[in-house]
Amino acid sequence: MKIRILLSALLVLLCLPLSGCWNYWGLDEMSIVTGMAIDKDEENGPYLLTLEIADTRKASKDNNLNAQHIEAEGDTIFNAIRNAKRRLNNKLYGGHMKLVIISQQLAEREGVLPLLENLMRDGETRETLSVAIAQSKSAKEIMLSKTIESAIISYDVHQSIEEDSDTTAATRYVPLYKAYSAIKAPGNTLVLPALHQAKNSNEQVIETNGIALFRSDRLIGWLSPEKTMYYLLFKDEVHGGAVSCRLNENQATNTSLEIKKCKAKTDYRFHDRQLTVTLKVKIAMNLMEANTPLDLRQAAERARLEERIAAVLTERISDLFVEAQTVIGSDIFGLGNRIYKDNPSLWQEIEGDWDSIFKEAKLVVEIKVDLVNAGVLKGY
Repeated sequence: MKIRILLSALLVLLCLPLSGCWNYWGLDEMSIVTGMAIDKDEENGPYLLTLEIADTRKASKDNNLNAQHIEAEGDTIFNAIRNAKRRLNNKLYGGHMKLVIISQQLAEREGVLPLLENLMRDGETRETLSVAIAQSKSAKEIMLSKTIESAIISYDVHQSIEEDSDTTAATRYVPLYKAYSAIKAPGNTLVLPALHQAKNSNEQVIETNGIALFRSDRLIGWLSPEKTMYYLLFKDEVHGGAVSCRLNENQATNTSLEIKKCKAKTDYRFHDRQLTVTLKVKIAMNLMEANTPLDLRQAAERARLEERIAAVLTERISDLFVEAQTVIGSDIFGLGNRIYKDNPSLWQEIEGDWDSIFKEAKLVVEIKVDLVNAGVLKGY
């Protein structure tokens, strides 16, 4: 008898996980938010949100998803989102959101930390979504632009940021959780991908355009796509890209090389209040366009080319380091965070004077270039 009672109780318990999702929503009951642009009218004005929503009503095997845009405002981000719901029948669902674009003016004036905290607290928002800064009059202007591949702009831009970070080194993919951590971590510096409008076949389309630089959580400047590559090289985050330069003064057109593999290591020494940073780089490259007579079948000629490219990279990285010290005036490389992790007691000692220590720091760059493919055809 007892066994039957126990078996009956066990069967009842086993039925509980088979009951389905208690908070399940049907697709026809939700509006799927794919992206969000955040602006603010004035210093004390309301937040202006532009939400991109996937239009699932006409989706089929033959028709791709289209996008709708809903605009709303509120004194807080949360209120603005709730006000957007008043214009829709369905509930807003942010679990598939891939992109948040913040206006340049808002990032400069008030900072991005309150916005990131709001997103981090939301139970639906994925912490891997891309956060980007708009290089335009408003974030809305970017969100309402076009991309070349599909109508869902947020998905295209998110994928473009991820791929450009790996293949062209023209921007940096910074997911939401890393952006938040960069602000909170001692000695670290936030950078975010920059987006602008570019002309393509008489249309304005969205294009990644380097990175936005921050001090704490406020925007202070930009790095171009070309300079972003050398920033990423310093951070050991270059996985591809192209380098072009002139090999001599008489060359009319640049020589172009492709980065196949890159490994960078940064070290530092602090002695007598003087910081010395050493950057060692090993980089494998393919020659893509010579545009000057080269006999790369000769070992000496290949060695001269490798030395020239190493000298060009050394100069450009050094120039960026000096620019960070003098023009930007901020440790954009996160060297302070490196010291904090390696030697917390040293960081505690120098944290108050870190800005002046970084401005007086010396950089030593050692680059070894290996030309793995020169494109030389046998017999020519």
